Amino acid sequence: MKDKKGTVNNSTAAVAKPKKKKKVLIVVLVIIALLAVIIGTAVHNATKEVAMVSNTVEIEPVQKRDLSDTISLKGTVAGVSSTNVTSKAASEITSMNVQVGDIVQAGDVLCTLDSTSIEEKIADLEKTISNSNAVDGINNQQAADAVQQAKDDQATQLADAQLAIQRAQDEVNRIAAAPVDPENPNSKDDAARAANQALEDAQTNYAKVLESTNRAIQSAEQNAELNQYKDSDSTAKDTLTDLKEQLADCEIVAPSGGVVTAVNSKVGDVNTEKNVILTIEDTSSLKMVATVQEADVLKLEEGMKATVTADATGEEEISGTVTRVVRVKSQSTGTGDGTAAGGYSVEISIDSSDLLIGMATKARVMIQEKGECLAVPYDLIQYDENGNAFVMVAEKAADGSATAHRRNIEVGAEVDYYTEVTGGDLKEGDMLIYDYSFSIADGQTFAPEQLYSEQDMGLDAGDGTDPVSGAEVVE
Repeated sequence: MKDKKGTVNNSTAAVAKPKKKKKVLIVVLVIIALLAVIIGTAVHNATKEVAMVSNTVEIEPVQKRDLSDTISLKGTVAGVSSTNVTSKAASEITSMNVQVGDIVQAGDVLCTLDSTSIEEKIADLEKTISNSNAVDGINNQQAADAVQQAKDDQATQLADAQLAIQRAQDEVNRIAAAPVDPENPNSKDDAARAANQALEDAQTNYAKVLESTNRAIQSAEQNAELNQYKDSDSTAKDTLTDLKEQLADCEIVAPSGGVVTAVNSKVGDVNTEKNVILTIEDTSSLKMVATVQEADVLKLEEGMKATVTADATGEEEISGTVTRVVRVKSQSTGTGDGTAAGGYSVEISIDSSDLLIGMATKARVMIQEKGECLAVPYDLIQYDENGNAFVMVAEKAADGSATAHRRNIEVGAEVDYYTEVTGGDLKEGDMLIYDYSFSIADGQTFAPEQLYSEQDMGLDAGDGTDPVSGAEVVE
């Protein structure tokens, strides 16, 4: 019985195995079918989504924008004026009373230099010059005496010459009054001729004496005058003047108030005349120094208004004015004021006392102030065969769909990405179609799902409605 029963059981098991395999196969086929349906649906939906995306159009509301033309600049804060402090004293620096960042007032003692050696040189030189002046005094007195002697000599010589003339004249008069000798009637004429010749010779001699003595006096006077202007040791006197100026420069005081921005020397250094010991910038008024690109430099003019901002003051806008435009391109590798090298530069006065020297700043310089204007992107403007400008807008229906329509416009100034609309049919709030390929035709319609707005996507339009569909936004 056991064997028979066992035989029967084995037969039953053999019959059951094919049924189980059939069930598994059915389950697998069902799963495959479901996967096929899911994949097919996904592919269909994806294909539909791609087709939908390819037929969408962006629309944005037409807005008023500030079309003022500005130039943006970057630079650093500096004092309106800067003073390089130097000293003529060629001596050792003995004290330095300031360091970079110190605020000083006009008259503050900044540093001192050794004056001992300069004072010794001045004393020696003054003694030398004093002796030289004594010699010059003697020479000048001698020259003056020579002039007086020449004048005295002239007076004596002229008196003698005048006396000779008088005697000759007396002889002429005596002969003229004498009677004629009857025995020698020609003798009187001979005597008269001789007397007249003597008178003429005396007069000629007087003229010669006058001329020669005048020359002697003139020569003596010139020599005396030259002695007065003669500097027997002009080099020493020039050196003395220079040393006194050096001595006065041994104590250096601030020429004006401000902040010390550079200290180039230290105690123990030997100063030279052209050495810049330190630099003071006047902080009572500030300026921004910035580099300007070549494309913008010709637009800038002195007097233009600017708005300056700095990280240190947050969002505060500081008023400024362009005070200087340097239209010479820098060739240096660095400007020392934090601006980029190799460009043109501009200076802007800053109406603020909160900023510090060296702070980084940004500025917007107003080139042309237009204010808020109706504007559209310049690359959305189309032109018909007659040259008339127009754009395409979407007019929405109650069901959320929209129809494209042409709006004629008159264009004005172009600033950056936008063009001013000065006239035409376009109004603020019209939904502008962003058709860069100009492929949308007047009258073309769009379903609600084909419209989107990147500007306001997912945001309230401000009146509780979606800017594209017009539906109420529920928060």
